[in-house]
Formats: sequence, structure tokens, C-alpha cells
Amino acid sequence: MNILFAPRVRTMSSRIIGLALAVIVAMSFSEWHFQAPFVEHILWFFGWLFVGLGIMGRIWCSIYISGYKNSRLVTQGPYSLCRNPLYLFSYLGGLGIMFLTETFFFPVIFSLYFLCYYHYVIRQEEKFLSKKYGSEYLDYCNQISRFIPSLKSYKEPEYYQVPPKHFRIFLVQVVWFLWIAAFVQLFEELRLFGVIPSVFSLF
Repeated sequence: MNILFAPRVRTMSSRIIGLALAVIVAMSFSEWHFQAPFVEHILWFFGWLFVGLGIMGRIWCSIYISGYKNSRLVTQGPYSLCRNPLYLFSYLGGLGIMFLTETFFFPVIFSLYFLCYYHYVIRQEEKFLSKKYGSEYLDYCNQISRFIPSLKSYKEPEYYQVPPKHFRIFLVQVVWFLWIAAFVQLFEELRLFGVIPSVFSLF
């Protein structure tokens, strides 16, 4: 796998970009607050809606891949809807956080980064999985779309065994979406009280 898209590099780059983005978000205010408050309220609503969907979706995915990610090809539950549901729900959660800035600027920037970068991440992972699972993975690819979910092929087992340790680790990762969303809201309150300067005015 290309070192640029290795898990550790992805994690580190995401943290660096996330930190830089957090600083900009903290010092930015929405022009919709003055120009069209109803737009601000709509963005806030969809922000929390997508954050909720992202969190629930990632928990759902984690049930199926906890302890099995590198030991077998998971094709049931959310993985029968599309081949990359974890990335899909991560995108929705991240998009929701960006909508909580009550601007269109941050959601667009986030979408461009996520879709461009993770397009190549997914391609690298597909090469790895095709080598590891061969025809089993190719058959899966022929039946299930890469990113757009479809209910036609949905299937789930009656029972599913989940290792508690791995599931707990995934839950900790999911909680970060909620914390980051809360920080975005906290930044807004701190700007209103003049604790953080309002430097950038964005739509």
C-alpha cells in the first residue's frame, strides 16, 4: 500500500488538518446570522441530523467488523448496502460537524478533501482486498456498489458474535464525533462572549 495512504499516515494527516481547521472554525462566524437567520437554523438542524446518522452508522459498522476486519471478508449488514459504509458514515458525520459551523464554506471544503483523498484510499484498499480474498472479493464487488448504498442486496444474520474489546475501541472513536460537534458549538458561544476573536466572515 502506498505510504501516503497508510493508516498511520491517514490518522496523522487527519489530525493535522483537523487541528488547522479547528483554529479557522473557532475564529469564523456565519454571515447567515445577519443576512438570513433561517438559513443558519436549517444548517444547524442538518448538522446535528448528519452527526447523528454518522455516529449510529459507525456503531452499526463496528458491530460487523470488530475483530474481523483483517481476518475475513465482511459482507453482511451495512457491508451488504455498499462496500465502504464506514467511510460513508464517517463522511456524513464529518459533514454534519461542518454544517454546525452554519456556513456552506466548511462543508464544501470538507467534502472536496474527503472525496478526493479517500477516493485513492479506497482504491488502495481494494487492491489489497482483491489480492487477499481473490475471486470472493471480486464477486462481492460485482454485486455491491463502492459507495452508494442500495437496499436491494441487504442481508443480515440472525445472530452475530462481537468481541467486546474491539467494539469498545470503536465506540471510543465514535464518541469523538460528538465531542468535536460540541466544541464547534462551544466556539460559537465563546465568540459571542468575545473570548475568541471573530476574524473570518463566511457564508
